[in-house]
Amino acid sequence: MSSSNCAVALVAVAVALVVAAPAAAAEDLATLQVQGLRGQSADLARRDRYECHNWAVDQSGETPVAAAVNAQAASAAKSNHRAETIDRIISGAAIGAGLGGLVSTTQHEDPGQGMLQGAAVGAVIGVATAGSGHKRDEAAAPEGPSDYLRALTACLEGRGYSVALPPTAEITASR
Repeated sequence: MSSSNCAVALVAVAVALVVAAPAAAAEDLATLQVQGLRGQSADLARRDRYECHNWAVDQSGETPVAAAVNAQAASAAKSNHRAETIDRIISGAAIGAGLGGLVSTTQHEDPGQGMLQGAAVGAVIGVATAGSGHKRDEAAAPEGPSDYLRALTACLEGRGYSVALPPTAEITASR
C-alpha cells in the first residue's frame, strides 16, 4: 500500500470514528410530524418539543445529530466506496496480470498477451467484489426508531400531541 493510500485510509478511519460516535441516534427530526390535539399555540408546541427533546436525551442517553451531519457521512461513505472500488480494480488487475503471465508462460504462449487477459479479468473481479462489504453492513442495520425517538414520541403524546414517525426507510438511527 502506497503512502498516499495509507494516508487516505487513516483519514477515512478517523472520519468514520468521529461520525459514528454521535451517529448512534441520528434521525432527520424534520420528518417527524407533530400535530397538537388540544389547540396548542405554535409557541407552546415549540416549547413542548424542546422540553420533550431534553427529557428524551436524559432518558435515552442519546443526542440526535443534525441531518447535515448525516449528509456529510453519506458523502464520506460514497467517497470511501469509490476509493475501495479503485483499490480493488488495481489490485485485481495486478494479481490477474501476474497470474495470466505465469499461466501463459507455462503453456508456452506469449506472456504479454496472458498478462493483458489476466489484468482484464482481475479488474472485472475487483469491480464485482467492491461493494460486497457494504451490503452486509446495510443488512445488519437495525430497523425501527431509536430509544431517543421513542422517548420523544412518548413525551409529546403525553402532552397532547399526535406524533407520526417517519417510515423506517427514513430512520437512520441505530440502537
